[in-house]
Amino acid sequence: MKKNMVITLFIICVNIYSFNFIEFFDASSFHYQFCSFLGTDYHPYQDDNQNSYLEKNIFKAGWNFKIEDNVNIWFDLTYRKVLFSEQLELESTGIVFHKNNWDFVYKFDQLEIGNGSEIFIKNLYSSYYDKPVIEDYKFRGFESIRYFGNFNLSGMVGGNSFNSAIGKFSLGYSNTDHYFDLYYLYCKRDRIFNYPMHATGFELTSKLGKFKIYNSSVYENLTSTNSARPSHEKFVNLSEIIFRPHSNINIGTNYLYTIYDWDTDKEWQSTSFIEFVLGKTTNTILYKYWHSEMGFDREINLINSYNILPYWSLASNFSYFNPSLGDDYYIIGFQTIIEYEMD
Repeated sequence: MKKNMVITLFIICVNIYSFNFIEFFDASSFHYQFCSFLGTDYHPYQDDNQNSYLEKNIFKAGWNFKIEDNVNIWFDLTYRKVLFSEQLELESTGIVFHKNNWDFVYKFDQLEIGNGSEIFIKNLYSSYYDKPVIEDYKFRGFESIRYFGNFNLSGMVGGNSFNSAIGKFSLGYSNTDHYFDLYYLYCKRDRIFNYPMHATGFELTSKLGKFKIYNSSVYENLTSTNSARPSHEKFVNLSEIIFRPHSNINIGTNYLYTIYDWDTDKEWQSTSFIEFVLGKTTNTILYKYWHSEMGFDREINLINSYNILPYWSLASNFSYFNPSLGDDYYIIGFQTIIEYEMD
């Protein structure tokens, strides 16, 4: 289905628009990302199988082509491998038509909420690396955006085979240092109860001097259509602040909080870090502390990274885990990250 969509978009562009292929590729941008973690875990209190092989690989590549002065097409491919799970997918593709202060888009894309954290992407082996923290939906459909200077109004209508119909309406603001998005989101079926979901929330990113602030909050109402089954509510908030007192020092912390049906049982976690940059070397210490109905867990990460090239880094990664249920254990490995963009 995704392959057919790419072919359809390409055929539409070839038949509707006449263009020179040399100019087509010259007016394109390209991005490439490869992230790899290789390591082992060590359980000193287990008698057998004290070591196991750990692997995580992420590959991304994408192109954006300008086929007319006011028409662009793009596509992004992603490959992920974690242990024995392997997946290659078309993550995003579409066509956008620019007209005056309007954008008209038809696309297949990820609708993500809570993907602006800088702390969660410090550790490549983290479960939140390259993943939105709050919600993630596949979306196929139409979007229109109206710009009013730094403000914009947008509407998305479409869906996918799992959630059925999806609609999102947003009021946004952005400039060099600030980004704000206030939205309403509707899904015909949520991913857990198959209930209609109404959600409202906002995302904020702001640079204030030596501080950078990020916040994402969403309230979800899952309305049961069956009187014998209860409705549900969910509130999630991710707050993050990073302070840079010196060009070689970064300090930050975040707090992720989830509550269901306004119950007294809540899930929350906090991750703090301090980072020192010495020439081409970056040394990062992370401390993670989280609480659930299972108890309290702790994690400490030590990451020592060396920039081989401006777009290529290699790092050692050491983690210590102190779970409330079970024995302490360690993870030792190496990670490499290559990120390259060409405009």
